[in-house]
Amino acid sequence: MRGLAVLAAVLAMLPASAMAADYAWPVLKVIDGDTVRVDASADMPPELARLSVRLLGVDTPEKGHRAKCGEERAAGRAATVFTEGMIAGASAIVVRDPRWGKWGGRVLADLVLDGRSLSDTPIRMGHGRAYDGGKRGSWCAQARSQQ
Repeated sequence: MRGLAVLAAVLAMLPASAMAADYAWPVLKVIDGDTVRVDASADMPPELARLSVRLLGVDTPEKGHRAKCGEERAAGRAATVFTEGMIAGASAIVVRDPRWGKWGGRVLADLVLDGRSLSDTPIRMGHGRAYDGGKRGSWCAQARSQQ
């Protein structure tokens, strides 16, 4: 909890123009298709060095226990593998314009791989859909047919 308070304080102290920037934070792990963990130690206090970044503007299916059905679980694994491949194939990775998200412990940002936004790619390749931060639709066929 202390780390979240420190993150909020650090982000609040930075002027808006300081947040509108690119950061060369190495990706440590792909959590799922739309979230990665980065090493932000070059710009953040040690307790915030491992920061989760959710891709801005995209939603991918959940995997594991968070998935609502087998279809979503499989699609979530595929989205994660896709994002891992995109990141592994990039020679330059930039976290662009990070901002505090609605869920504590992570920021929202665009990941730019070799000069191209990662956020658009899962959508274009069928691994995600556009997301504006509101209510998310189901990835499960039965639930979609009832909507």
